[in-house]
Amino acid sequence: MKRILTLAIVLFTHHSIGQTTFQTYDLVVSDPAAVVAAIDKYQASPTGQSNSASVILYAYVAAGDNLATHAINVVHPSPTDMDANLALNESRDQAVFLAEIREVATVTSRAMGETLLIGGNPENITSANPAVMRYLMSVSDPAAYAQAFSSFLGQNPDIGVSYLSSMMADGTNPETHVVLNYANSVGELFINQPQTLEGWAEYSAAVKDLRTIESTAVATEVKRWVP
Repeated sequence: MKRILTLAIVLFTHHSIGQTTFQTYDLVVSDPAAVVAAIDKYQASPTGQSNSASVILYAYVAAGDNLATHAINVVHPSPTDMDANLALNESRDQAVFLAEIREVATVTSRAMGETLLIGGNPENITSANPAVMRYLMSVSDPAAYAQAFSSFLGQNPDIGVSYLSSMMADGTNPETHVVLNYANSVGELFINQPQTLEGWAEYSAAVKDLRTIESTAVATEVKRWVP
């Protein structure tokens, strides 16, 4: 659950971040430690070492009727990097990785998209296992929504880190965009809910006819692998 998804650490208040692209997978996992071990092994392999993507593993805390227990986000620096990384899927290392994952997990959904905006300050997040609140939304006017969201982020630079992304492919699901809000813990997410922040009334009024929230979820970051 893509404060995801590069999820590279840069100092900023709020801005656009080019064409960072991502893949996201929901999984039902029977052995979380084995999933971590499989990703560790792949990342240490020759193929993993040549891959420019960041990988983030999340454990769901609450996700409604979504039966997935975990999510994996694979974040590529650019569409060109994504092509190069996808070409590595034909490798022996990738085949071994997939075989090991299939023994302990079942993928329940796959999607991909592009990160549009990022706001806040990474220095706000000091936990090794931060929490993330995910909003999947249908947006009727992406440009107007992005403008309102960017303005809202700019009024709250000291509260966590937030990402706005568009979904390119997500099956039959209706959502077109996703917002990820990161905090140091689940409790901090409760304390800093959007409706408690500066500029909420104006933001809420601006977007009420532009977006429909399709689903929400809370997860914690288990581990992050950065090239």
